[in-house]
Amino acid sequence: MIPRDDLTELEIGLAVLDALDPDEELTPEELDLRAWRFRQLVEHSYEIEDAMELARAMHVDLEQARMLTKELGCPPALAARILL
Repeated sequence: MIPRDDLTELEIGLAVLDALDPDEELTPEELDLRAWRFRQLVEHSYEIEDAMELARAMHVDLEQARMLTKELGCPPALAARILL
């Protein structure tokens, strides 16, 4: 696992690209939104793999994702399972 504090912009970008569905056509705005969602999740202690999957799942409410880990103390891996 890559420590979250050591992520560079390039690594974040590559992780977002890994999360893309090759059959999905996204606008630049949609790519920016996915990158923002990914960054928010990583900043709230979600592992890279979970953050990629959650960022892609537009039905997942980021406020709930934040609340589960920050306010309720739920481990991020369990929170990802609950949200998905």
